[in-house]
Amino acid sequence: MNKWNYGVFFVNFYNKGQQEPSKTMNNALETLRIIDEDTSIYDVINIDDHYLVKKDSEDKKLAPFITLGEKLYVLATSENTVDIAAKYALPLVFKWDDINEERLKLLSFYNVSASKYNKNIDLVRHQLMLHVNVNEAETVAKEELKLYIENYVACTQPSNFNGSIDSIIQSNVTGSYKDCLSYVANLAGKFDNTVDFLLCFESMQDQNKKKSVMIDLNNQVIKFRQDNNLI
Repeated sequence: MNKWNYGVFFVNFYNKGQQEPSKTMNNALETLRIIDEDTSIYDVINIDDHYLVKKDSEDKKLAPFITLGEKLYVLATSENTVDIAAKYALPLVFKWDDINEERLKLLSFYNVSASKYNKNIDLVRHQLMLHVNVNEAETVAKEELKLYIENYVACTQPSNFNGSIDSIIQSNVTGSYKDCLSYVANLAGKFDNTVDFLLCFESMQDQNKKKSVMIDLNNQVIKFRQDNNLI
């Protein structure tokens, strides 16, 4: 894999132990994670009954994994992968370059597998990677996102480039700030509110606008947590 498949993701909007909301933005900005070839995002592990261990042989490459903080997630790459994750009640990370139908299919398969293995997943929280481009002119937002991901899509899905990139853009987040919030809220509902979001704003070309959007979104997350007694 190359760096086209990575981005800067805005994680941990609010630390539950943080008492001063005024400091939250600085803390959140410090958690901007540049996921590149030096990280384990596409390392491969073999899961067995007792432990996780990396394997080099091809037949052992079962489940790509991602670590966020102290938590381990399994990248939702296939039904076989999510079946393995469900067997051990490990949470998933859904890819930004999958369409929503594929993500939801994998979530459904995960739930069925967890039931098959008699695993309680009530407290499992998955992560969903999304590219976000906020612009009142939705066509501009889509064009900026297309420019950001087109080389990667051309490399990975060359036989259906136009169809693939359009579908991927539709399954990420573009448009006005209000429309983007509405889209994410609707998507959370489709996932039965079992996912948190890893948001990448790097396709936004206006750096001041990008920072402003991140601050506004961060404040909205803080307010939501306060209103719902989550802090």
